[in-house]
Amino acid sequence: MEEKGATIVEFALVAPVLILLLLVCLDFARALNAYVTITSASREGARYAALHPGADGNAISAAVFSRSAPLNTSAIAVAATYDDGSGAQAWPATGVPESVPTPQPITVRVAATYDWNATSWLVGSFFSLTGGSRTFAAESTTVAIR
Repeated sequence: MEEKGATIVEFALVAPVLILLLLVCLDFARALNAYVTITSASREGARYAALHPGADGNAISAAVFSRSAPLNTSAIAVAATYDDGSGAQAWPATGVPESVPTPQPITVRVAATYDWNATSWLVGSFFSLTGGSRTFAAESTTVAIR
């Protein structure tokens, strides 16, 4: 009987540590998933812009949103630029003009800001000292050839 009591006490001492470790692993997995999703979305936006340089900004945003499925797309900001030889220019509403020399570098920046709350204080303090929201951002550059 005394051994059974000792086992219960040992489990009571170890269980909170194991639960905290599990929560830390889940928090890191959620954060990593958000980062990988944003990175993949920016690559898809850059790829779409390179293949369709005459597309408008809404089409590039739609390509980015198609790759950011688990995240809230209303909290995602997309900014596309191209280089016309004199520096980076904002993506025009009618697409890149035909007069721009090719190949031109195209950059698509995707930033998603949303409330990511950690379930454990340990991970929350690691990702953000103030807690609350965390910004995940990624930028992809490619070259468009007409």
